[in-house]
Amino acid sequence: MERAIELQFSQELLSEAAQRFGMATETLKRLGDFENYVYEGKIDGVSHVLRLTHSSHRSTDLVLGELEWINYLAANGVSVAKALHSTSGKLAEKIPVGEDYFVASVFQKAKGRPLDRTNPAEPTREVIMEWGKTIGRMHRLTNNFEPSEEKLRRPQWFEDDLMCFEKHLPKEDRHIVDIGYSLLEYAQNLPKAQDSYGLIHTDVHPGNFFVDEGKITVFDFDDSSYQWFASDIAIALYYTIWFKSSGREQKEKYDYAKDFLESFMIGYNAENRLEDFWLNELPFFLRLRDITLYTVFHKKFDQNNLQRFAQLLGEIRTRVEREIPIVFLDSYLRSR
Repeated sequence: MERAIELQFSQELLSEAAQRFGMATETLKRLGDFENYVYEGKIDGVSHVLRLTHSSHRSTDLVLGELEWINYLAANGVSVAKALHSTSGKLAEKIPVGEDYFVASVFQKAKGRPLDRTNPAEPTREVIMEWGKTIGRMHRLTNNFEPSEEKLRRPQWFEDDLMCFEKHLPKEDRHIVDIGYSLLEYAQNLPKAQDSYGLIHTDVHPGNFFVDEGKITVFDFDDSSYQWFASDIAIALYYTIWFKSSGREQKEKYDYAKDFLESFMIGYNAENRLEDFWLNELPFFLRLRDITLYTVFHKKFDQNNLQRFAQLLGEIRTRVEREIPIVFLDSYLRSR
């Protein structure tokens, strides 16, 4: 979390947020603080998740737009961590802090557990297919979703502050900034049709769902935006390759990616269909994720903290400079 936001966060603020949702303050346990402050706590003895979002990150309307979409998906059979109302009947509670504010929201706690990244058998083929099926259903349903008010509409993907590469990257990365903008220029020529572009999660990686008896429950829709459906597929592949094949030769990465995509798309195609054109664009979306992640690290951490991620950032930087994706898919795409 950025230092300026840390200075505004307090135990009093946390307690106020919990109380507005009837959550017992003595049960609170911090889960994370990367882009939001996230806590687990109990309401009437049942565990839920409390999130506090700073106004510099998302406005109240943007949070409400996210929560409205989550509950729409839940109402239509997608396994997601549903958003709950406060004791005053609000999905989001605004808590002022000086001239800024935090937005508090509460979610059901997802059933199950995270994937075991140390277990070579995970994710299983069954889970990968379920992963694809869940994202496919979300894409099918988003075609019919409209926010209840225009002010609650989530942003277009390119409106994200992270797309202002030069704002967050050091001067010596000017060439990386240029490569980033060339990717954005390429994206401008991609078609935007209802069956391939809409409101999506944008970040369904293994850290954002739990597994329970082969089924998954998705959470953390904070980055949801209007984007190409193919991006959600690329993100699932990107992080799986990162977690499972980091440091391995390209042949091993390719073999795993091929098996992953074959299983994932069986599940996806059971719920939604994408033209082959979009699978051929996966390398572009993988490259876009690299530079976006590189920018995230520079936005969130100062120079000293960045040293902890020196190896990871070095790998990403090399791929960005060479203009290659995390895994080569040419053989797989030609074989389809």
